[in-house]
Amino acid sequence: MASLSTERLRDYRGVVTDTDVWGWFMLRPDDVFVVTPPKCGTTWMLNIVMMLIHGRALPDAGGSQHAPWLDAAFRDRREISAFLDGLDRRRCIKSHTPMDGISYAAEPTYVVVYRHPVDVHFSLRAHAANMKHDWLDYMFPEDERAGFRRFLDAPLTDGGTDDLTIASIVQHYQEARAREANGNVHFFHYADLSRDLPGQIARLAGLLGIPLSDAVRDEITEATTFATMRNAVETSERRFHEDTPFHDLADFYNSGSSGKWEGRLTAADMDAYTARMAELLPSDDAAWLNWGDRRAP
Repeated sequence: MASLSTERLRDYRGVVTDTDVWGWFMLRPDDVFVVTPPKCGTTWMLNIVMMLIHGRALPDAGGSQHAPWLDAAFRDRREISAFLDGLDRRRCIKSHTPMDGISYAAEPTYVVVYRHPVDVHFSLRAHAANMKHDWLDYMFPEDERAGFRRFLDAPLTDGGTDDLTIASIVQHYQEARAREANGNVHFFHYADLSRDLPGQIARLAGLLGIPLSDAVRDEITEATTFATMRNAVETSERRFHEDTPFHDLADFYNSGSSGKWEGRLTAADMDAYTARMAELLPSDDAAWLNWGDRRAP
């Protein structure tokens, strides 16, 4: 198979992300990359993509044994690359790295997913508390409001997903927007998936060139509700594996709710968030990043 002409502009290195793998990983024209900041519906989207590839609902279809996180620093990246190289089906590959740090080519499909950044912050806080390691604890002091101020004010680093802040989410979004005009970077939002899951599944199938009957769409919709995905993980023996970095793998799906800041932040905190977003993005981009195509609750 001929190699594709790729571009990658920089490295991200940390305890969570290490982009060295992109130096040897070979892309295929029909690859599907799901590229998101953490806690934006990554595993949700991976499940949908993998079920579309297989043409049916499958339990835990987007799990790491089917659609692996290629540039995870705490995994054997050469082993993951070899696994993907050996597949004879269409591949779905996960990354949390901004698009300037992954291999980009004109042929594959890049699916990017975003979520209201304040929900991302509080969802990652719960995620960090569920981890066996303390890698992310420095972002989340006991005082939730102090942690939120850090989320608003901390500068960008070279660690990629090692430090999730407003600045890093906006950078991730801007790097994807910079490539959108090429026609193979497609934007989805957590709010739109929550509001109209069947419609978003049908939209994605069209973008991937996958025929989709109403019956299969409905089957995949039911299989990718949060209750169904959580149950699939709870009944999977994978949750007992020692190499999982989480106390409870099913807690990956937490509540799946939005508005996680309600009752935890003051009006002044949210005003500070709005002001910070206005510094970083034009108003239309900020509105979409918050709410997706529905724009406002």
